[in-house]
Order: sequence, then structure tokens, then C-alpha cells
Amino acid sequence: PFAVASSCQTRGRGRLGREWYSASADNLYLSVVFEPNIAPQQLQHFTLWAGIYICRALQQFVPKAALQIKWPNDLHCGGRKFAGMLTEAKMDADRLRSIVFGIGINLNSNPNRFPSALKAIATSLYAINGEAVPFNKVTACVVQAIHRAYASCMQGASSEHLPEAWAPLDALHGKAVTALQGGRTIAGIASGIDASGALLLQADDGTLQAVRAGDVTLKKN
Repeated sequence: PFAVASSCQTRGRGRLGREWYSASADNLYLSVVFEPNIAPQQLQHFTLWAGIYICRALQQFVPKAALQIKWPNDLHCGGRKFAGMLTEAKMDADRLRSIVFGIGINLNSNPNRFPSALKAIATSLYAINGEAVPFNKVTACVVQAIHRAYASCMQGASSEHLPEAWAPLDALHGKAVTALQGGRTIAGIASGIDASGALLLQADDGTLQAVRAGDVTLKKN
């Protein structure tokens, strides 16, 4: 595996081809490449585990605020996003040849300088902490967290179960959300994730529906 890290980038990209605002030179933009050459099922939960390990690692830099994960790949604090993850894979027949895990973290940028559309929904570790965080130390901790998540998935065994590890970091739990999945809208109360990594939504009739992929937004009152 190898990693590339930068404090700025010119063509940031998120899920579904969306643009990732990355004009500031005060943040962390990191890509880590692995070449597992295994069946894809073995790494199907890698992004979720990476989010868990990274969230735990970053908590030391902002000890007075709770960091959370918004399913499936955003890191939040106080309802505002400060990081996003993206995993892309190269397949060959039934083998997963390589994966690129990318993450953008707003480290020391000032949210007051964000575009107007982002000021109400985005933040940074600097804003959360009240002072700058060390770029090199954060980068090393994040790389280590990604490697731990990868190793855990490759070993196929963990002392933790995914739903239980996810629960204390779940930014959506108990909130009314809507999910767009394959052109179909599903609404309900977010109730954690299951062992497959799917988001569970409790409908008005009490039934649970599993959202395995899609766009999730908080339901507006």
C-alpha cells in the first residue's frame, strides 16, 4: 500500500461525482491505495470500518466535542460535516484487484471563509477545537487508522461487531430521515445499521427497512 497526502487540491470529488470544495490550503486531502487481490466480499465493510477508526483517532484532537459518522461516509460534529470519505475499486472478474480510499478533512480552515452554501452545513477541526490542529500528527493518525481498518477486514475477524462499533458514533440515530435508493424514496427513523452495513429505518408502522445504498438526508419539519 502507499499513500498520497496534500494540504490542498484542485479537483476534489465526492460520492456520486459531486464536487468537493477544497480551495483552502489548511486541510488534509489523503488517498491510500491497497492491492488486496481477493474476493470483494472481504472488504465490503471497509469504508464503514475506516470511518469508525478515523473518527476514534481524530477524537483526541477535539476532546471536548463528540465526533460522529453520518451513514455511509461523512464525518460530522454538531450536525455539521467536516470530512468525507470515498472508496473506489478496480475489479477483474471476481477479484478485487485494487482499492483507493480517499478522505478530505477540514483541518484548520475557517468556516467563515467557506462559500455561502456551505457555511451552515460544514465545519472544521479548527472551528470545533478553538485552535489549530497539527497537520503532520493528524495525517499520521489517519493513515494508521485506515491501515487498522484494512487489516481488520483482511483478517476477517474482529473483537467488535460492526453494528455495536457504529452505534456510539451514529449521527443519524433516532432522527427522521429520507433515503433515495434506486429512484425510490424511503422515509423513517434511523435505527442504526445491521451486520451487512445497511442503514435501518423504522417506518411509521414499526417495520424496519434496510437501505443498502443511496442518498440520505435529514427530514425537514
